[in-house]
Amino acid sequence: MTLVPHLDTLLRLVLPKLLFMTVLSAVVGGVVGAVVAGIVSLLRRSRPRAVGPVWGSFLGVLLVGLLPIEANPASLIGGPYAGLWFLSMALLFVPVGAVGGALLGILAIGHPRARLRGPRALAALTLGAYALSAVVLTLTLSPPAITIRTPQPGGPFPLLAEVSGLESIPSHLALSGDGRQLAVLSVRYGRQQVDILDLTSRQQHRIRNLHGKPEGQQTLREILSTLAFTVDGKELVTAALQQVQVRPLPAGRPRLRLDGGSVAYPMAAGRLVTLTPNDASPAPRNLQVWDLASGRRLQAMPADLNTVERATLPVAVSPDRRLLAFPLRVDDDRIEVWDIPQARRITTLELGRRAGLLALAFSPDGRQLAVALGQGPPIAIWDLATARRIRSLDRPQPVQQLHWTTEGLLASSDDGFRVLSPQDGRVLHTLPPAAAAPSVPARPVLSLGPSALSGDRSTFAVPIPGQGIAVWRVGRPVTAD
Repeated sequence: MTLVPHLDTLLRLVLPKLLFMTVLSAVVGGVVGAVVAGIVSLLRRSRPRAVGPVWGSFLGVLLVGLLPIEANPASLIGGPYAGLWFLSMALLFVPVGAVGGALLGILAIGHPRARLRGPRALAALTLGAYALSAVVLTLTLSPPAITIRTPQPGGPFPLLAEVSGLESIPSHLALSGDGRQLAVLSVRYGRQQVDILDLTSRQQHRIRNLHGKPEGQQTLREILSTLAFTVDGKELVTAALQQVQVRPLPAGRPRLRLDGGSVAYPMAAGRLVTLTPNDASPAPRNLQVWDLASGRRLQAMPADLNTVERATLPVAVSPDRRLLAFPLRVDDDRIEVWDIPQARRITTLELGRRAGLLALAFSPDGRQLAVALGQGPPIAIWDLATARRIRSLDRPQPVQQLHWTTEGLLASSDDGFRVLSPQDGRVLHTLPPAAAAPSVPARPVLSLGPSALSGDRSTFAVPIPGQGIAVWRVGRPVTAD
């Protein structure tokens, strides 16, 4: 199903605005129209029909006083400053519309010789005013259409798709296991939205009624932080600070609401790993294992990840979705690796000193773990069978994000992601390539915001400020044994 921004805007924004405009126009128009009718009757010594100035003032407030304000995208921004802005604009436009509409109403409707009289004429005027208001509001408040462009493939890391039409840098991205679907969490004028994009068919779908509550009434249980596809790609897991929701696609209505928070890692055998909810208490935020079918909590794994920022959480999932690697604390010198379906710890990596863990990444075969450190060797490769460090890769700067594909390590840098050899750290390639698109600068600067790697390690997505989202083929698909 193709996403229709105008329909979404009509249902979610335009209809509530028209209701608000109707109520305010009726109140102001009724008062101003009656006052103007009284003044005119005193001056002319003849009383015009009250319906003329009242109805004219109503339409004047609707079209002249409120429509220019409500059609401005700034009206979508909440907070006290938005209230001051609305008040100042209303003081400027509403009196003009109310008084001017009342006078026109006397000439067009209330005057004894006026031709525009009768209920049918009033109904036609009203319907026309509402139709005009609905069209103007829909066109001015609709977001730009999201477009998916498929460039000509080329080079060792071909650009598969360019997504444009987003009004802000995404808050989070998620790729399905096969890399065909991209989920985008973004914010438009203070409102969160999740779009599901099929990169192959270019079909798009936006999850409606995302939070299940009116705007402005969301709590930390509804405001989302991260996204993740389940292993089969049929459900989307959304994580807020104090709740995790499991949403069957395409509708996206929550099937399960779990007592977790911040992040979610779908695993093999129908398991899901989350943090405990973020309730601002000093208690440690342990990792929890849930059964995705029933929503039952199966296990708690001791950890204290309370101080870790979500964008740099040093947790890694193996390609077969069985193993999870994480530190007990962000500043700890130990990394534990657990087999989630079997609910057991298989090894512990002793770093020897606290060097500030930044990121972790499993090798495509799941036998090695790359560790990005804030101090000392920037990247270290560990063998999980022996729990020993087998080599270190020198880099001129710390790595905030790290992924491992069949073609090498994807390590974040100031101007993008560099593909490094896992054997000696040589730079094999740089993303984006020299010409990511013909209409943009040769070397756009990538944001160090959210990036996403598909479960099969073949597809990589990252936002580019001012351009949208770029999706590359970064390796051969890795299948679970």
